[in-house]
Amino acid sequence: MKTTALLTLLTIASTFSAHAIDLKVTGDKLIYGTDNRVEPYLYGDKRFQKASMSVAGMVSSSKLIDFNSSTYTFNKNTAANAFSFCPTERFGEQNILPVCTGFLISPTKLVTAGHCITSDFDCENYKWVFSYLNVHETIAKKDVYSCKRIISQKLEGSYYKIRDYAVIELDRPVTDREPLKFRTKGRAFVGTKLVVIGHPMGLPQKIADGASIKLANWKELITPIRTIVRKSHYFTANLDTYAGNSGSPVFNKKTGLVEGILIQGAEDFKVDQDQFCQKSNERSNSGLISEEKVYRITKVPELN
Repeated sequence: MKTTALLTLLTIASTFSAHAIDLKVTGDKLIYGTDNRVEPYLYGDKRFQKASMSVAGMVSSSKLIDFNSSTYTFNKNTAANAFSFCPTERFGEQNILPVCTGFLISPTKLVTAGHCITSDFDCENYKWVFSYLNVHETIAKKDVYSCKRIISQKLEGSYYKIRDYAVIELDRPVTDREPLKFRTKGRAFVGTKLVVIGHPMGLPQKIADGASIKLANWKELITPIRTIVRKSHYFTANLDTYAGNSGSPVFNKKTGLVEGILIQGAEDFKVDQDQFCQKSNERSNSGLISEEKVYRITKVPELN
């Protein structure tokens, strides 16, 4: 019996790992307190409903299949199937597709995390899909854009340094949705309430709030000098985000401005040892255990 249980756990772990390879991951994410993720069209603040239209998912070109002259289809694979979700896991019935998230900052420019697009190969072999929502079984070709070139990209991590951003040029101007406005100077303070929009685990787009900027978690507190130096480029928060949210815009809930780019976090899932399935790793909202890292938009040189 123990041998069977062990094999089941190993199978779940290998399944998750195999699919996680498709996601552009440098550290994972999780749920803090209540799961605040909702469909964009159900979110109460119209400002962020509108902002969600300017957020795109990064999708492998090979997964988009010509359906007709104006539409793509794609092979359907639910999150529950792909990641061995427990029956109680939210959104398990929805189909996964993007591996990262990005957002529009001009009619032809998009920002994402540096670990999402690292080479010309990524530029050539991934598309950017706007409006991938749970209500859609197909994708309008007018909402799909190619990466024309990488304008700038940084992915650096050392004891005292963290850099993780990319700016890309799209193959044509985006004319039916507005670029997002972002902070250009200064910084948001600890306690600032936040909203994030993106594609957790490759799901259709979600908006999540109920988070704020935290001073520091316990890992950061035990290395204060390192933390002070590194946090000039990022801040920590208790955002409900997962792999696939990498590159998501993180907004100041009061001003509506983008404060940063979601880049890292804590472990997404843990194994339910009774059911041998994956369930979201849940934590309290305490700042001492908040590990989601947001790269400050003001630290992207090409934007300032």
